Amino acid sequence: MGLPGSGKGKQAELLSAKTGFVVQDSGDEYRKIAEGSSFVAGKVREILNSGGLEPVWFSSFLFQKSLLGLFPDNGIIFEGVGRREPEARLFAEVCEWLGRDFRILHIKVSEMTIAERLRRRQEIEGRKDDDSSVFQNRLKNFYEHTAPAIEYFRSINKVIDIDGEPLPDAVFAELWQKVSAL
Repeated sequence: MGLPGSGKGKQAELLSAKTGFVVQDSGDEYRKIAEGSSFVAGKVREILNSGGLEPVWFSSFLFQKSLLGLFPDNGIIFEGVGRREPEARLFAEVCEWLGRDFRILHIKVSEMTIAERLRRRQEIEGRKDDDSSVFQNRLKNFYEHTAPAIEYFRSINKVIDIDGEPLPDAVFAELWQKVSAL
């Protein structure tokens, strides 16, 4: 978890390569849905393009579908799960019911660094949700919804803070040191 552009996707990719665990990226899932021509695709596209958050029930459906389909010994990396406190609480409840331990990797990066990263990513990838006007809404959503979700996870001792400012390999070195110590 972290601010938009904090490097969550890159770190999930590196962690997946190291562990062999699959990555379930909610943003990617929503972007795939938004490419369609259905009514639901249009609703998802509208929310994505505004920088909003998809409904808790929809995000919860996506992570539950992934979790419930796993064998008990298989690991998974979620990127973009638990972005609102009710979703975070449900995630913890589902994991407890399944007997699955989990940790939240909170990648901490300054807003100044984020703004520069998103500007570059928008130039390279052309993602509409990285546009500067949309970015402000994404920041607002992070502080209003995701920060309280992170604090919920922190209250149940599931958060590992990671310094996301250095280059990705240095961030991953810290991440891996902390994760492998569990």
